[in-house]
Amino acid sequence: MRVAILGTGNMGKAIISGLLNSHQKTFTVIAYDKSTSAYSGLPSSVQTASPSEWIEIGIPEVIIIAVKPDDVQKVVGSLGLLKKQFSESLWISIAAGISLSFLENCIGIKSRICRVMPNTPALVGDGISAYALNENCTEDDMVNIESVFNVCGKTVAVSEKMMNAVTGLSGSGPAYVFQFIEALIEGGVTAGLSYDIAKECALQTVIGAANMVAKTGESPSVLKSKVMSPAGTTAKGLLALEKYGFKYSIIKAIKDASERAEELGM
Repeated sequence: MRVAILGTGNMGKAIISGLLNSHQKTFTVIAYDKSTSAYSGLPSSVQTASPSEWIEIGIPEVIIIAVKPDDVQKVVGSLGLLKKQFSESLWISIAAGISLSFLENCIGIKSRICRVMPNTPALVGDGISAYALNENCTEDDMVNIESVFNVCGKTVAVSEKMMNAVTGLSGSGPAYVFQFIEALIEGGVTAGLSYDIAKECALQTVIGAANMVAKTGESPSVLKSKVMSPAGTTAKGLLALEKYGFKYSIIKAIKDASERAEELGM
């Protein structure tokens, strides 16, 4: 599959890396960025070329718009009549808050367009990407989208009206987890551990706990109860979390971030 990437920032590079390292499917990757300095660090197998040159190379089956939300209209608009040349391509946008209707107005009402919300763990191949399709997309398009983004982690299909909720949860979620890890480390240091030991314990605790939920299939509440013993250390610690509104704070953060995503959307 030939995939063209518009924008080679961190997320664009993450997708490129995943595509080239894929063991499931062979991808040919073309990249373009208005700033040639953004090509730094790209593998030699990636062909850098402007959209006007893509036609000679071969029309890409998939075009990924990986630029900042404010730049989407400008970048797509700069293609001008070239958009007609790519009428058979599947367009994918990873720009946060940019709606399918906005993309249709930029690219073309009859175009096959997908909106994707990845998250930063895609940079290490452990991301989650939620996607929504416009009505022109086919089942084959869904297969191709999952082929492209599964190389960066996992994918999940949602209705577009749920994309803001996804943004508040998995889009912003890594920052919440980073802050939680930071707090675990600082808590360990406060209790007397060295920073390095506290960090190692905190990281493996988060990784291990997440894997337990994923691999056992049990709910977090059931797994939590298995760690607790009557009047024990865990019960005491959880009581402190409840006292200071830990669970409420996380729920409120996701809700507020989702509402902010809606405010910023186009």
